[in-house]
Amino acid sequence: MRRVIKFIGVFFTIFIIVAGIYFISEKVRFNAVVIHHSASSVDNYQSIAEFHRRERGWGDAAYHLILSNGSTEIPLGFLEATGRYRYLAPSVATKNMYYNLRAIHICVVGDYDKHQMPERVQAALIDVAHQLQEKYWIADDKIMFHRDCSSSSCPGRLITKEKLQRWLASETSRCPILLKMQHEKIIGGAWNLVPLAGRAVAGFGGQAFGLLRSLLLTGPLPGQPLA
Repeated sequence: MRRVIKFIGVFFTIFIIVAGIYFISEKVRFNAVVIHHSASSVDNYQSIAEFHRRERGWGDAAYHLILSNGSTEIPLGFLEATGRYRYLAPSVATKNMYYNLRAIHICVVGDYDKHQMPERVQAALIDVAHQLQEKYWIADDKIMFHRDCSSSSCPGRLITKEKLQRWLASETSRCPILLKMQHEKIIGGAWNLVPLAGRAVAGFGGQAFGLLRSLLLTGPLPGQPLA
């Protein structure tokens, strides 16, 4: 009987430790959100991934998440997760290796050097940003632009930090409930195929695990990430 009680005690101790690692590793994998634009009027995950495979030699799109502007069969405001988000892999979307490793990179389809971001896309983007902040404990000052990380106009000269701060304060409530639910499903689907051990490694050394996953997705990391 004592052996049974001891076994149960050990089992629950291990369970609590593993559950703690599971929870903490998810929260510390990312510490920033970096926003990009596709600099194109018509695109989605499939077309961006195909372009990056063909022109850059990568096995997947450079970003973790892609937000639709409704220009293809993907409805406006819908979020698509790339393999980099599902499998903890780092981005190659900037020349800043730190933020490639530690940030979640979102690409909003559209050219915001030339056109204003539509209000419905703004609302969807801010809802995604808020959900990522909640899931990964990301601070407000870590919602960033590509141009904060490296030399670029991305996510477009017509999007300013002043506008972003205004959107962050007001746009979430304007996002339709069905879109919020779609975002929640996609954001919550990260790492579904990654074993618990992988989450532990991600939490206490996510860069190393991310690099390994990147090698599996894309081969050796490119020497020239996106500008």
